[in-house]
Amino acid sequence: MTSGISVEQVIVDLRDNRLLLDLNRPLGGLNTTSATVDIGAFGRLIGVEIGGVYLVVAEAVPGSELQGRSVEMAVEIVREGRRVAIPRRGEGWELSFPSGNECWRHRNEQGQVVELCSIVATA
Repeated sequence: MTSGISVEQVIVDLRDNRLLLDLNRPLGGLNTTSATVDIGAFGRLIGVEIGGVYLVVAEAVPGSELQGRSVEMAVEIVREGRRVAIPRRGEGWELSFPSGNECWRHRNEQGQVVELCSIVATA
């Protein structure tokens, strides 16, 4: 069974050095919680698992699956559960993609190809 919750947009918050994942539906739960973040080759954000809900952000670069890793970290859930804030850097890891105004395609939980875009926060 799928959660039906997906990422609609990624905001690159340069001031606070974090990524903001805007969701189509709210996540229930606390304001700050633990998450598992999947990082692919070259610091590519693949997805985030929070309380049994997996949020797909991008697909792994073909042939680089063995270069990926998962990192446990604290994330903030804000805007009534419709936004997840994750840091871009931590001890021994860094997220370098997405990094700015760009769009890409990936497969959602239903296997459909969808487009996702990131923007740089201006304020």
